[in-house]
Amino acid sequence: MDNMLLMMLTLGGGLLFGLIVFIICEEKSLKDADFSDMRGLFTAERKISDCAGEFNTVRYLGIYFVLMLAFDLVLANVVFVPNNLGLMEMLGYTFAPALIGSWIILLVKWTYQPIIKLVSSFMYGSVYIGASILSFGITHFIAA
Repeated sequence: MDNMLLMMLTLGGGLLFGLIVFIICEEKSLKDADFSDMRGLFTAERKISDCAGEFNTVRYLGIYFVLMLAFDLVLANVVFVPNNLGLMEMLGYTFAPALIGSWIILLVKWTYQPIIKLVSSFMYGSVYIGASILSFGITHFIAA
């Protein structure tokens, strides 16, 4: 298979899988949230740690991280290593879907939940990057 086609498929797969898992985890985290008064996010003093504890954000981010790590480990061992894809392809897979996914999350509900979507886009991007870098690192050390 051509490396360019293979890279486009891995980028699309990573982006699609990452967005689906993140949206499911985010919706589970915010299922009990009452955002009927959005002014409270701008005017009320709320600590991020209180919101994270109230909505189990850390637990759902952990679930998202573990699922992305498992997906990336499989992808690294099935696609990247057998096809001798190098650092440029790994960096492309790590950063392109994270950036595009963050933009998509920001654009979906920007007018409805601007602060929450801004935080969500940073969470999506950082966890996606962290999971893919860790999986490539693990794969490199095991294969070496």
